[in-house]
Amino acid sequence: MISRIALPIGVNAVESVNCYVLPDGDRVTIVDCGVWRPDLADGGLGALEAGLEGAGYALRDVSRIVVTHAHIDHYGLAGRLMEVTGAQLVMHTMTDLDCEKYRHPDTARARRRDTYADHGVSETERTDLADHLTRWLPYLHSVVEASQRLRGGEELVIGGDRWEVIHTPGHSLGHVCLFSASTRVLLSGDHLLPGITPPVTFERGFDADPLRSYLDSLRAVADRRPDLVQPGHGRPFGDAVDRIEAIVRNKLRRLEKVRRAVEERPSTVTELADLLVAKAILAHQRQLAISETLSHIAYLRWSGAVERRTRGDGVYEWYATGARSGSPMR
Repeated sequence: MISRIALPIGVNAVESVNCYVLPDGDRVTIVDCGVWRPDLADGGLGALEAGLEGAGYALRDVSRIVVTHAHIDHYGLAGRLMEVTGAQLVMHTMTDLDCEKYRHPDTARARRRDTYADHGVSETERTDLADHLTRWLPYLHSVVEASQRLRGGEELVIGGDRWEVIHTPGHSLGHVCLFSASTRVLLSGDHLLPGITPPVTFERGFDADPLRSYLDSLRAVADRRPDLVQPGHGRPFGDAVDRIEAIVRNKLRRLEKVRRAVEERPSTVTELADLLVAKAILAHQRQLAISETLSHIAYLRWSGAVERRTRGDGVYEWYATGARSGSPMR
C-alpha cells in the first residue's frame, strides 16, 4: 500500500510537497523527498521520519529514492538522506543539467539576466528576477547526481509491482512519472496536479520548445488512462484524462492569446507577459509569467507562426509570419 507524506516547504508560496512511501520487501522506496531545512536542528528529516513511522517504517529502511524531477522542493533533502540511509538515488539523466545549475548558480543567474535583457526586462527588475534561484538554494543540502540514470521506458520493480518510467518533459526537462499498469496508479510529480496548471517555463540551455514537450507528455500519460493520480502537491485524484483535457485547454487558450496579440502588433515578451498576468504581482510570479510566455513564444516560433527581429534598442520583438500553428493534441 502506498503512503503519502505531506512534507512542509514554505518557500515561494509552495506550502508542501508529497513524498510517497512504497513498500519494497522489508525496505521502502520513496518518491520525492522535500527540502533541506537549515533552520531546523534535524535539517527537516524529522517530518519524513514521522511520516515513515506512521507507515510502519524507519528512516533506516529507505533503500531507494526516486526523484520525479530535480527542482529543489522535490530534491533538496536527497543528499542528506543518502548520507543517513545509504539509499540509491534514481533520476532522469537530464537532471544533470539542474545539478550543474546548482553547482554554478552565478553562471545560471547571469544566463537568466542575459535572457531577460534580450527580451526587454529593465536592469533593476532582471536582477531581482534572476535571483529566483538564490531564494531556493539554502533549501538544498548538497548537489548529488543520480546513482541510476533514467531515460524513460524502463521498469522499476518495487515490492513486486512493476512501475513504468514515463519521461514527461515540460515542467522540467528531466521530469518522469511512474505508472503501474496493474493498479492503474500514476505517480505524477508536478506533471499533473489537481486544481492548478503546472508552470511550463523556458530556460536557455534546456528545452528549446518546452510547451510542445509538455503537451506531448500529457498525451503519453492520457494514453495510459490512469485511474488514480498521486501528485507531487495536493491530494490524490481520479479522472486523469479529464484533468489533462482541462490543462490542455488552459495552455491552448494562453497560446492563442499570445498569437493574437502578436498578430495585432509586434510585441516584446514583457509586453506579452503583462497580457497573461497582471503587473502588480510578487517577483517569483513575475519570473514565472515571463518564463511561461517565453515557452509559448518558442512553441509559436517552432510552428512557424511568429519570428523575431531586433529593435534599435537591442530588444527582441516578435511579429506574426502569417502561418498558423497546428494543434498539438490529436
